[in-house]
Amino acid sequence: MLFIGGSRMLKKVVLAILDGVESYMCQILLAFFVLVLFLQIIMREIGIPLSWSEEVSRYSFVWFVFFGASYAARLGAHNRVTLQFNLFPKWVSTVCFLLSDAVWLWFNAVLIYKGCQEIQFLREFPYATPALDWQLWVVYLVFPLSFGLMSIRIIQVDYIKFVLGKEIMDPDKAAVEESKKTFAHDDDSASDEKEKSPSASA
Repeated sequence: MLFIGGSRMLKKVVLAILDGVESYMCQILLAFFVLVLFLQIIMREIGIPLSWSEEVSRYSFVWFVFFGASYAARLGAHNRVTLQFNLFPKWVSTVCFLLSDAVWLWFNAVLIYKGCQEIQFLREFPYATPALDWQLWVVYLVFPLSFGLMSIRIIQVDYIKFVLGKEIMDPDKAAVEESKKTFAHDDDSASDEKEKSPSASA
């Protein structure tokens, strides 16, 4: 019984990590390239500039952007124009969403294929980065990795929305709702304090 409970807990932890892998990567990459830039500013001030900092921060930022796009796909946070669907039945918007996601998946597949082609070319004809002497094909791995993850997230979100019937909350809308709850709680606390103050003085 304990083994079953432990395996279920482990499964939940693994699924939670996999569900937010891009988020963790983006946080690490953002912290890393900001730290590198800060270190470069300090070292430049004391007269010992770092020759490799620009390349590291640039490539870290590129990977951050691409994995951030994949994470935005998981949140359903990419911009879409959906106002026109209010004029039509629900099934029309569903079909249009699925068609647009199919086009999106096709676009991702093209970029994955072209990215793999470019990586193969750079492996056959190696090119090293000027400062770090890294093989450029390693940097270009971001294309198949990020767009592959993004494709998985698109399918995952469509499954959650159209098969399971669950609504994915817009992150901006969720932040607004959270702010409203916080302000409402603060207003209630202030009202309670005002009500208590006359009785306390009496």
